[in-house]
Amino acid sequence: MMGPYQKQTPLEKQRTIIIATIDYLISQQSGSIVFDDFDPVKFHFEQERTKTEKYFAQRRLDKLEQILAKLIKGLQHRIDLKFAHYIKTETGYDIDIFEDLRARAIETISKKEISNQQELNDISLMIHYQQEVSEDKKSAEQLFSLISAYRESIGFKRNKNNRTEVITATEKGEIIELKAVISNGPKPKLLEEDENISPDGKRKITVTRWSDVENASTYVLITFPTASGVIYGLNGIFEGVTAYWKDNYHIIIETKENYEANTKYSQVSSFDDVIKISYIEH
Repeated sequence: MMGPYQKQTPLEKQRTIIIATIDYLISQQSGSIVFDDFDPVKFHFEQERTKTEKYFAQRRLDKLEQILAKLIKGLQHRIDLKFAHYIKTETGYDIDIFEDLRARAIETISKKEISNQQELNDISLMIHYQQEVSEDKKSAEQLFSLISAYRESIGFKRNKNNRTEVITATEKGEIIELKAVISNGPKPKLLEEDENISPDGKRKITVTRWSDVENASTYVLITFPTASGVIYGLNGIFEGVTAYWKDNYHIIIETKENYEANTKYSQVSSFDDVIKISYIEH
């Protein structure tokens, strides 16, 4: 561990914090979903490690700052209050990943209104942050009132070419998020979804056939309590693809022998929850 008395250049400091952050994220998140022997979460963070070393060698402090900002975004949304202690222990450096969030939220509060999606996201996240660090309900109520006012202001901004959907999430242990989804143009040309829940009710598989003007796909998605991913996929719309549970830990996918899959796994897991996948090809 580096002591705080040891001097590093800003470039070296940034690299040190990023590498420690990547190690932390891998320890916290790897295994959340694994396809056969491929862990996409760990693979992603190892790619970030490789990019970090490349930019460090190129002496690109700006690029390293961008990597760190991207890495800590997920920690902010989970309101990870242990991360700062980990970085202090491993590197000797102090880091406050909520400093910028607090500053942006204060600016929005001072003008007494939410003006855009970014400010909405900040205030929503700030509510969750305050619930974790403070018992002051009055501050949270003030932030909720800003969200309510913004929801009302966008709720009636509709025209025949735009669709506005307002989505709210509950406070119970989740990030409180209010999102305005504004979509220009037509809905997908085709969207069919067939869901099948495991016997114990803990997991779900969904067969989706989707297309718009330019793209089309057929795929089977598995949803665990904390992660989801495609376990079988085809380019295009294909009939005759079904998926169901043989038992809690075994999925059967029925398809056709002449279908060429772009994704096809025989096992998927989320931490200790391991699911076998078998195929029946007609």
